[in-house]
Amino acid sequence: MQIRMHAEKTGAIAGVAEWMRRSAAGDSRRGLAILLAFTFVMAIGFDMIMPLVIGHYVNDVGFTATAVAIALAIRQFSQQGLALVGGGLADSFDIRLLIALGVLLRATGFAVLAFAESFSMLAVSMALIGLGGIIFEMPYQAAIVIMTTDKNRSKYYSLSNAIIGVAGAIGPLLGVALNRFNFKWVCFGASFCFLADFAITCLAMPKISRKEKPCAPASAARGLIKDRQYLCFVLFMLIFWLAASQIDASYPLKAQDLYENADGVGVMYAVYAAITAVFQYPLVSLAARKFSAHKSVAIGILIVAASLFFTAYVNSPFLFMAVVAFYAIGMALARPNQQNIAASMAKPRAIGMYLGLNSLAFAIGKGFGSILGGVAFDAGKKSGFDDLSWQLFALAAFSAMLGFLALERGLLNKADT
Repeated sequence: MQIRMHAEKTGAIAGVAEWMRRSAAGDSRRGLAILLAFTFVMAIGFDMIMPLVIGHYVNDVGFTATAVAIALAIRQFSQQGLALVGGGLADSFDIRLLIALGVLLRATGFAVLAFAESFSMLAVSMALIGLGGIIFEMPYQAAIVIMTTDKNRSKYYSLSNAIIGVAGAIGPLLGVALNRFNFKWVCFGASFCFLADFAITCLAMPKISRKEKPCAPASAARGLIKDRQYLCFVLFMLIFWLAASQIDASYPLKAQDLYENADGVGVMYAVYAAITAVFQYPLVSLAARKFSAHKSVAIGILIVAASLFFTAYVNSPFLFMAVVAFYAIGMALARPNQQNIAASMAKPRAIGMYLGLNSLAFAIGKGFGSILGGVAFDAGKKSGFDDLSWQLFALAAFSAMLGFLALERGLLNKADT
């Protein structure tokens, strides 16, 4: 009798444990679906307005391009330059609350932009938009890490990036359509998208519980400094972004040269977005069955490096778009797997700080890469050595690929903890 009662009790406990496991898995699936909807709305809101800002304030309001560039740099620095601050917030406070506050602040920033007719108001609106990003971006990234597993994380990132690609195609079209009425309508449209994300976060997003109690920001920072393997990973990503940033720097200049007008830039981004939206998820799923995440990143970087190298020898619009498509395939493999590695290497008690450093490397690499790309393109035109800059960027990407392979093979020391 006692044995039977013990068995029944044990079975009941196992049943409750199984129910809790399934319930948690169900909450995670629902939470990830909600995060995808959140991502789609967020990307549409951002992409509908940001490409139009410089044109509106230079051509319609009469600001200098330099003044508008400074205002945009305020947004960029206040968000990505302070990514470690956002990481510290993500490790210290309720994740869902931070996401809600961040998108609400960004919605406010876009609303203020609608009435910005002086440089000071433009700068204030850009600061609000950037500060909102500080508050919600790292908690948003931490939420993804918490709700995914090592098995499904790379697929989630690929799906998320594909959705961002689709939103990146829809957003600018909506922005242009609203801008036909008035630039204010574009600002209000972007603000509405982030208010919608505020509602999604408050009403639909499940509570996000950390798997382990986070450590204090100072302790997290000390642990991060000692984690040599992660620091090497971030360094290789920074080098890669120096090269990969050319899709937003010297590639548009090359497109304009080949097409002899700005139409080529639109075609280039359309090709890039289409390849990303259609092929990223199946490519990442296939690579996950065949290769490790590190090898998938290395293959993707190798494709990007080859694309950069062959760009130097392209002299027709058709061949150029073929290279852009090849480049997009490389990025489709590299980007989500890189995000997965960053999340997997992050210590559970310091997720925000780790992801913040990764985001900072992205900002530095993209920023300096864009500057170097423009300078190298101009220098190449003046000197006649147009090919050299593309080859140097290809070499930088290739060196990052070798670094990833060294990481996977354990040639670099593991974390010193």
